[in-house]
Amino acid sequence: MKKGFGFGTAFLIGSLIGYLAGAVTTRNAAGKKSLSSEHVLEQVKREVKDQMPIEGAWIFLTPHSWSKDSLTHLVYKGGLISSRKNDTHHFDFIADAKSGAVLELKAQD
Repeated sequence: MKKGFGFGTAFLIGSLIGYLAGAVTTRNAAGKKSLSSEHVLEQVKREVKDQMPIEGAWIFLTPHSWSKDSLTHLVYKGGLISSRKNDTHHFDFIADAKSGAVLELKAQD
């Protein structure tokens, strides 16, 4: 006689737990307020400092909606200035307003 759960029962329980965890995470994320623009700018600078020296930075003070790949995010837009060997480069960034994560970083043409 077998003891324990069969594959179907284990799969059903795992699916239910995953669904409930996703529902709780979604509910918590929906209620989470956006970070301040200053906090996001400092986080962006910390994230990229290992790849490039930052000479200057700016950020829009108000977040707005931004869509990419059928997903919509509340984001801040801003820019970074980096200099290496007397060569200055300007970058534009888009960062998630709720987490501060860099979603896009592009060199200006």
